[in-house]
Amino acid sequence: MKMKRKSRTTSEKRTRRRNLLRTCISVLILLLFAVPMFGGGVQPLPVIPAVICIAMYEEFYFSVFCGVLGGLLIDTACFSPLGSNAIYLVCVAAAVWLLFKGLLRRSFLHYICVTAAAVFLRCGLLYFFTQVLMQNEGRAVLWTNVLLPSSLWTLVTALPVYWLFLPCERFLRGIPAGNDFRLTGRTAE
Repeated sequence: MKMKRKSRTTSEKRTRRRNLLRTCISVLILLLFAVPMFGGGVQPLPVIPAVICIAMYEEFYFSVFCGVLGGLLIDTACFSPLGSNAIYLVCVAAAVWLLFKGLLRRSFLHYICVTAAAVFLRCGLLYFFTQVLMQNEGRAVLWTNVLLPSSLWTLVTALPVYWLFLPCERFLRGIPAGNDFRLTGRTAE
């Protein structure tokens, strides 16, 4: 008859604490980057790069949860129908997680390319659903004065999101700072 372990080892406790702390910091970063969106006017949407960054490094279900949370934050900030951006960011988080799990390496260049694709796809979908299908007047004004500047500002805010998330990720995963993986985000495996 096997004896059950009464408690976890010190290493297991430390790993569990680090995972919990990493999860809390990821959600805090996501909420931190949601604050500037509530200012009104043409604003960047830094939640999109934050969700992509989280999907690059975290597990699938947590990535999808952050996609839902980020989408609901964008919906409330932009006064769009509740759930429309949440559905979009869930799909983006799942696709990014799959891309970085099997195909792409975790690097800064891949992060920027995936972020640009996600941001401009959202911009194009929003333009298509609000202007082309509804046949509203002033379609060019919406594109040049609202959607394109917002998308470009979102790409600019992708840089601080990455540079804020990467050191936290490295510290909490236990990767030494002396490794030459500053720009790539690769782990020393």
